[in-house]
Amino acid sequence: MWQPIDNQAADEFIRQYGQSELLQSTDWLGLQQQFYKVERLGYYDQQKLVAVASLIRRQLIGKYAYYYSPRGPIWADDQSLSSWWPQMLADIKPWLVARRAIFWRIEPDHQPDGLDFNELGLVRGPDIQPSQTRVLDISQTEEALLRQLHPKTRYNIRLATKRGVVIEAVGPDGFADFWRLMAITGQRDNFHLHQPQYYRAIIKAPFSQLLVAKWQGQILAAGIFAYWGRRAVYLHGASDNQQRQLMAPYLIQWQAILSARQRGCQTYDLFGINQQKWPGVTRFKQGFGGKIVNYPGTFDWPVNQYVYRFYQLIRQLRRLFR
Repeated sequence: MWQPIDNQAADEFIRQYGQSELLQSTDWLGLQQQFYKVERLGYYDQQKLVAVASLIRRQLIGKYAYYYSPRGPIWADDQSLSSWWPQMLADIKPWLVARRAIFWRIEPDHQPDGLDFNELGLVRGPDIQPSQTRVLDISQTEEALLRQLHPKTRYNIRLATKRGVVIEAVGPDGFADFWRLMAITGQRDNFHLHQPQYYRAIIKAPFSQLLVAKWQGQILAAGIFAYWGRRAVYLHGASDNQQRQLMAPYLIQWQAILSARQRGCQTYDLFGINQQKWPGVTRFKQGFGGKIVNYPGTFDWPVNQYVYRFYQLIRQLRRLFR
């Protein structure tokens, strides 16, 4: 059955089974609580904890909402877990009904062998977090990391250094420059941007770091990087349209990798690639090597099929008339 779980027990479980998943951590939920209502549940089988879900409430119409579990739920590495999924979903339904939730949106980090999400009644939904990423093993030496870079990427890093680009870690005082660059990048690369207060909250969070690339006093690029457990995550990056020949984004990314190593991180998540939607960003990240990691995607667990279909219809009509 699903029961409330304390943060320490949840984080210990996630570190053990979730590859140090930032988006299910207490730290990330603390950030989300500034904007949404958040709850945390553990699923127990005969008093043994077998799954953890962090649920973020997203308001829809009136009193109705849905709950979203970014990169979750996290479950134990157990071959028999496939047989528990139908019961886990059935057991959370009364909890969702009591909170007027139309559906539960989940993002499993993998699909257990022999389990078909569609047969469970899960509906493939739009990706919230990227369903494909690149992850670097940064437990290697700096020389080994340099060797795995694409030659052009290695050249660009050295070029930026030679031309006098410098990287600095800045605090919340650097937000104005970051937001200016985000607006430029969003327009240039057709990115959807969050509200500025959301980025400001991430920069202030204890798990993150804002790096900027400067040249002759001018800020050319910026990036927000997060550290949780043994994984570093490249959350957001932005760059100016000016002085692009100085290759500042390459140097800032390389410095972030070195900083993650110094912090004791073992892996570095470039957090999102998509050749069709973001060809330029995907090529940029590809230059740093690593391996491609695919996630199953985003799925909705409808509480009531008829109400959920009505919600989908309204959503489609809104898109048509935008």
